[in-house]
Amino acid sequence: MGIKGTRGVDSMTKRQKQDWKAKLDSTRGMAQWIVIYQAYNAIYKLTELALLPHGLSLPQLHLLSVLKGAGETLTTGEIGRAMVKASQTITGLVDRLEEPGFVERVFDRRDRRKVWVRLTEKGERKLEEAFPVANRLAEELSAVLTDQELQDLQAKIEKLRSMAIDRLEAAFASAVMPFRRA
Repeated sequence: MGIKGTRGVDSMTKRQKQDWKAKLDSTRGMAQWIVIYQAYNAIYKLTELALLPHGLSLPQLHLLSVLKGAGETLTTGEIGRAMVKASQTITGLVDRLEEPGFVERVFDRRDRRKVWVRLTEKGERKLEEAFPVANRLAEELSAVLTDQELQDLQAKIEKLRSMAIDRLEAAFASAVMPFRRA
């Protein structure tokens, strides 16, 4: 004798899955957000694996790159805005990069609450070592797209990023460290 009602539960579960998928598909932009999120996570994990032998995480590489790109010391708030991260996240990243000597903190003499972060020579060398790994991976993964598709994708993603950052700025307007475009 089988378990009574098992078949009904199975088909109901399948039906619920179908209903949920239909609900997601009918929400404008949701299917695309899910795909963007999945692509981001897969790329993030691949990059983390590639950077592992270099002793850096992707956010750490990004922070070093932000400092190098700025060509000067930046405050933790400026780094946070460039990376679209909260200040406590930046503090943790700086802590982990300061320990091996890749960055150093410089305290503002006029305003002791303000902390500047400077890329050290050791940090520049680490960036020069690890950045090509991320570049190679970006080139390999991007090979599935034509140059035109990459340009179109960038333009569309920048449009979404701009809208999201505008919304973040509005949401955090009264906060001490609002997010801003880099």
